[in-house]
Amino acid sequence: MPTPEPSLVFDFDSTLVTVEGADELFRRSLEPSPRINSTGENPEDTHDRGTRLARFRELTDQGMAGTISYEESFAARMALLDLSFGEVEQVAESLLEHLTPSVRRCREHFRTHADRSWIVSGGFEELIRPVADWLGIDRSRIRAHRLRFDSQDRLAGVDPTTPIARGGKPEAMRELDLPRPVWIIGDGATDLELRELGLAERFFAFTENRARPSVTDRADHILHSIEDLFAWPN
Repeated sequence: MPTPEPSLVFDFDSTLVTVEGADELFRRSLEPSPRINSTGENPEDTHDRGTRLARFRELTDQGMAGTISYEESFAARMALLDLSFGEVEQVAESLLEHLTPSVRRCREHFRTHADRSWIVSGGFEELIRPVADWLGIDRSRIRAHRLRFDSQDRLAGVDPTTPIARGGKPEAMRELDLPRPVWIIGDGATDLELRELGLAERFFAFTENRARPSVTDRADHILHSIEDLFAWPN
């Protein structure tokens, strides 16, 4: 009997794209504001924006390395965001310019294997959609946070009803109940956790963009490019 082809589950941030989507949202929220105070000055100076961006990146790295909980990192970062719906859409489209080089080269491989590929991310569905479309992965195969907006179309948090919001990547994987074997491809501690919980047969630490020793030291395999994955024997 032939070995079944694995279900491929990709992380998004620092895996399919070279950047962290949340960082890009925060960078956009720090762009000079047209809102001017009564003295004719912008109330948010450059130094303050730089300090907040450094703190945001620090929280991202701590969460991905597992030095603080993902939930703690996520909540702290969300509290720093101030964006409109249109600004979020602009960031989403800009991520196509940040595709990981080997992902860009392997577009046809993704399209060939789209019927057994999923994207499970602690990031935001709105940011993932343009890249998923480009790779030929149906939007129904995305599991991520979904953003909420208020009546003025300002960012108001995340939808608490999604599997990711209820229980992170493990909850999303349990809900998907994918055909086995399952291979996880990602760069962070939350991807490694899926293997350690028995929700996947293999975890591939993806290091083309970021190599975290706390993750790579416990991975089943290390991938330096997506070409290596598609050349891997079952």
